[in-house]
Amino acid sequence: MRHIDLGVLPPSSLEKQRKKKKIAFFLAGLLLVAALGYIGYAFYWPISSLIGEIFKNPGAVLSFFREPSGELRSSGGKTNILILGIDKRANVPYSFVGPAGREEHNGFLSDTIIVLSVDLNSKQTSLISVPRDTWVSMPGWEGLFPSQGKINSAYSLGNTYGYPGGGLKLAERVVSDHLGVPIHYGVRVDFEGFKKTIDTLDGIDIVVDKTFDDYQYPVEGKENASCPNGTFSCRFEHLHFDAGNTHMDGTMALKYVRSRTGTGGEGSDFARSRRQQKIIQAAAKKALSVGTFLDPFKVNSLFRNFGQAVETDFDLKSSPKAVKLAKEINIDGLRTFVLDPSSGLMHSPSANFYGGAYVIVPRVSWDEVRLKIKNFLSQQEAEKK
Repeated sequence: MRHIDLGVLPPSSLEKQRKKKKIAFFLAGLLLVAALGYIGYAFYWPISSLIGEIFKNPGAVLSFFREPSGELRSSGGKTNILILGIDKRANVPYSFVGPAGREEHNGFLSDTIIVLSVDLNSKQTSLISVPRDTWVSMPGWEGLFPSQGKINSAYSLGNTYGYPGGGLKLAERVVSDHLGVPIHYGVRVDFEGFKKTIDTLDGIDIVVDKTFDDYQYPVEGKENASCPNGTFSCRFEHLHFDAGNTHMDGTMALKYVRSRTGTGGEGSDFARSRRQQKIIQAAAKKALSVGTFLDPFKVNSLFRNFGQAVETDFDLKSSPKAVKLAKEINIDGLRTFVLDPSSGLMHSPSANFYGGAYVIVPRVSWDEVRLKIKNFLSQQEAEKK
């Protein structure tokens, strides 16, 4: 019998299509796994923070899903946020176990006290800086009588002596009572949180107004060091800033805002308040840039670096509105006000009346201060018309 070699029969068009589909599904699967891995890494910390919020406050989370467009708290068309920068050293914990076996809290003073006010209609933004040495009245609460002291101690007192809501809430109340500005939210950041945030943004660019030196900037960890030459020189370092455009990382930015003994008029708390406002403006502008918001690795890093370094009383329900507002605010047109003697409202009286302490008090009364600040914030309305 003769055998005929018919060769290899070509696959049917149906089989070809099946192979193509298998390859397409395989490639799609690889892309999906890669995408999920990327998103999972980039947003792991934000998602885990959200899960933590669900366990802490399930009611707020449920209300968020029922009403995802929850409104920001506001008064007179403005949302006001208190920003505190606290003087916390890395080697001092926020809390510790006391002699009685109970958790107790360390108190930290506020180096920075700023009210950020945003007009919800015009998106005009204003900053009001309050000097840390401003003398104020403190309310009393269970176990503590009303008292007086520097405003920078409010956060410390609230945490140490158990004010309802903690130090942030007490600071909000004290600032609101004296400035006549309702405080709707608060944010507290420590040194590490500040540095890490600036570094996550790849630094910020600011214009240093004038050249200055600071020969007594404290070196962290050497506050009580014994210097070999019998002086205190090893406890300090020399800072130098040149006037002009400057790129700053987190460490340099922190030194710029904390410097207290600078030459050329930069040694006062009032000059420092103006530098703090400048840094906030630059950081906000960088954080709100399209590149930062669209970079999930930066978003992840910001969330991951916060931890205890940042405290806030923003609620989950208002978060979408807060993010939307942040993208819309007018950073370039930001208006600033420093409550210092140059404002004509405050002065420094003789230290003999305050136990030898240097303090700032109203020249006339707090009513005059409140009226001035009210007029300052009202200019937002006049400027948008």
